[in-house]
Amino acid sequence: MEWSLRRGNPHGPLADTRGAAGRTRAVAEAIRAGLRRGEPPGRIEQLIRAAEEEGMPLTLW
Repeated sequence: MEWSLRRGNPHGPLADTRGAAGRTRAVAEAIRAGLRRGEPPGRIEQLIRAAEEEGMPLTLW
């Protein structure tokens, strides 16, 4: 029951098409890539958001 409620949240990790673990790996890689390039914290935050949005399912709303 709780899983299905959480899965229905379009912005939650369980709705990610890569799965929760895939989302975690993508975010971790975005952080590592930003740190390797010496990006400022604000840019790393943008990379994190982009990594999160990549796995979001397409919705009509």
